[in-house]
Parts: sequence; C-alpha cells; structure tokens
Amino acid sequence: ICDPKCEVIPTRYSTFPIPWAVHVVPRGGESSSETVITEEEQEKEQANDKKEELEAALQNNLTFAASKPGDGSENDPDGLPTRFLRMQKGDREKAKAAFAATFKWREEHDVNNILARPHPKFDLCKRIFPVFIPGRDLSNNLIVVQRPGMMNFDLAHKHNITSDDLLMHYVYVCEYCWNILQPGPPDGVMTTVMDLKGVSFSLFRDKDARDFLRKFVAMMSENYPQRSHKTLIINAPSWANMAYKIVKPLLRESTKEKISLHNGGAEQDRVLIEILGKDSVPKELLEDAKSTEEDTNGEANGGISQIEEELRSFCVSHNEKSGIKMQIV
Repeated sequence: ICDPKCEVIPTRYSTFPIPWAVHVVPRGGESSSETVITEEEQEKEQANDKKEELEAALQNNLTFAASKPGDGSENDPDGLPTRFLRMQKGDREKAKAAFAATFKWREEHDVNNILARPHPKFDLCKRIFPVFIPGRDLSNNLIVVQRPGMMNFDLAHKHNITSDDLLMHYVYVCEYCWNILQPGPPDGVMTTVMDLKGVSFSLFRDKDARDFLRKFVAMMSENYPQRSHKTLIINAPSWANMAYKIVKPLLRESTKEKISLHNGGAEQDRVLIEILGKDSVPKELLEDAKSTEEDTNGEANGGISQIEEELRSFCVSHNEKSGIKMQIV
C-alpha cells in the first residue's frame, strides 16, 4: 500500500521497460528512495511462478495429442503436422503412413495420457539411463544430455525395470518438454548432447543395452521427427569415428548437417561453450572440470538444474495426488 502522497512508476509488471527497480516518487518532487529488486529475488519470484504454473497444470487436463494447433495439421488436407511432411521431403503418401504409425504407437502406449498417469519409477529410470536437461542453448533451445556409457542394467534387473519402462520414461520427459515446459511453438527443437564417455565395444555385446539402444533410436526418429536443432556427440572413442564414416552416407543431408562428432579435449570444450553457452554447459562435460563428477559422488545426471527440479516436482506432485509413492533407488 503506497502513501497517497507518492506516485508509483510502473515496474517490470507493466509495459514500461524498467526491469529491475520500483521507484517511489513524491508527487511533484524527485525520487526520495529506491527499492531495488535484485536478480536473486527475481529468480526466486520466477521459480515461485513456475511452481504455481505446475500446480495449475496438475489441476487441468494433461492429455496431449500427436498434433496441436499451429503445427500445420489444422490447414493440411490430411491433418498432417508439417514436421512429418518435412521428414519425408514432401512425399505426402509416406508422410501419411508415418503419421498413422505414430498415431497407432501413441494409442498402444497411451502416450496422450502419459503425463496424467503417476510415474513412481521416475528416479529409478533416471539412475539406470542417465538423461538430464541442464538448461537452454544460446538459441534458446532446450538442451538434453544423454549418457549411454553410464547405463546400469544391473540396477534395472535388481528393481525389475524393463527396457519398455526406460523407453516410456524418456517419452515422459519428451512429452513434458513439448507440452508443459515449451508448449509453443509446436515445431520447437532441442540440442542433444550424447556423451559417449564409458562406451566400449562391450556395450554392444550386452544384449539388454543393444536392444534398448536399437528401440530407442527407432522410437525417437519415427515418432518425434524434426525435433533436432543439433546433436553433439562428445567424448567419442577413436573407433566411433570409423563407425560414423560408415553410417554417414546413409543419413539424410539435413541430418548430417546437425550432427558433429568430438573426441574430447579443448576443441570439444570450445564447441560446447560456443553452442550451449558457458552458463549452460554442465561442468562435468568439460575437459577442464573432470573433478566435478568426483565431487558429485559419481552422479551421472549432472548438477540439478531448475528445469530438472521442476520436472521431478511435477512427477512427485502427480504421484502424491494419485496416492502413490516414488520407488526408492
């Protein structure tokens, strides 16, 4: 409540570009005092706003379809999202078949309602297949880090977690990204960092790991096409270069342009910082910060970002709403 003798100049909540401070000005006089909203206070306020948004989302309909307004489907004669036409280079018949397959896949796994269902295996799946979202890149695209070399199928067997559980966990994360975290524009893309640290030929001799990775790649390419801004493959062993040279000619030109392979070192660090931004690069991925992983007791999912906190909070809240507890790792 302001003193009636004072005039309040609009702050960042108004249309005036005054982002940091609220000025209290006596009528007819100069500013006598100034209350500054610090960056830390603003971040806390934004975090509270996000929390309120998540709580509101839990009260609303959490069913999301394969297409949505703005993705081109509303104006397409066959109801096709533009992404599927781009995937098939404009071949309408192939695009129709691809979208029909995605529609069927979503029905079979009830993907439209995956965010409305409790997910008590969330923590376990993250520990078994390390995937995390550290923030956004310099183009404001979401960043997703995958660490296949740190998959733990012994832990999966111990807790009866199947490859389908892991696949649906990743779908849960994707649906959260495209429907809660970034609902628009509907053709949004992400930057993927695939960290091959720990990957060896033994990984491909492991039937569980081999089958999971095969299903994972097929599921993502078939059902989430044209969602990639860039894919940075980092800490690649020398034999991965040879393998990529064999596979590269089979890839679409648009796909090849988005993929870059790196073998560690200062040049890899430079690329990560150049694309992701210095503040968004997980420190444990940088060559000059190898000790970070030791400091986090081997935590493969990196430091906990605000996005990660919000995602887990969303999951825990919905579990509790359904009367189900998170399974203990």
